[in-house]
Amino acid sequence: MTTEAQELHRIISASVRDMLDTYRIQAQAGPVTAKALEEILFRAAHGVVQSLAPYPGEQRVALLPSVVRMLLATFLEDVASAGRAR
Repeated sequence: MTTEAQELHRIISASVRDMLDTYRIQAQAGPVTAKALEEILFRAAHGVVQSLAPYPGEQRVALLPSVVRMLLATFLEDVASAGRAR
């Protein structure tokens, strides 16, 4: 994996983990409102979108399947590790 790809992976993984941590913290206080959820998602998406901003449009489109895969993989890894911790 190139240094550039590693950096994208790091940013995307950090965005997902930060999103999940923020959600869990807010959920401890009670139900998370739709507005709070939208803010959590926006913040996570913003980091991912900004990491792709330097690339030309065609390259961003080509990267999209890999980005989605990284998002889902990080989400599943985090959820699975939280399940084992219980």
